[in-house]
Amino acid sequence: MIVDVNAENACDFGRVIYDAWGETYRGLIPDEVLDGRSLERWTEMAKVRPDGKRIAYIEGETAGIVAFLPSSREFCTHRDSSEIVALYVLKRFQRRGVGKALLQRALRELNAERVTLFVLKGNENAVGFYKRMGFGFTGKELNEGGMTELEMVWKAP
Repeated sequence: MIVDVNAENACDFGRVIYDAWGETYRGLIPDEVLDGRSLERWTEMAKVRPDGKRIAYIEGETAGIVAFLPSSREFCTHRDSSEIVALYVLKRFQRRGVGKALLQRALRELNAERVTLFVLKGNENAVGFYKRMGFGFTGKELNEGGMTELEMVWKAP
């Protein structure tokens, strides 16, 4: 089940991001970045700006989240695209179709000709997933805080 984020479930949204970063990014980004994270910050951001945020639940447990923007941010190569800004699935729910369902829901709601996202360099599971879902690299990289993110773009068929 995929639902919109609201004040009551914003903590679930924040928890997925917080936990997924810890599960996925240790060794890919500096420890001080991971150790400086705040569950409260992610939860508060979801409460303040719930638009374009969805949560997937499996049998009552929070499994994953997606966040998207109808217009991409200014640093994206294609300014006329929409953007997926976050897609996280907790490890115990991966390879069960959760990420695919969340991404398809976002693409359907965005109804855009082109959608941009950034994936952390070295996160080969995510890169493979996005490639299977039709995204391709643009060649653009963002480097910030010891992290390198690679830009990928999807075009509507």
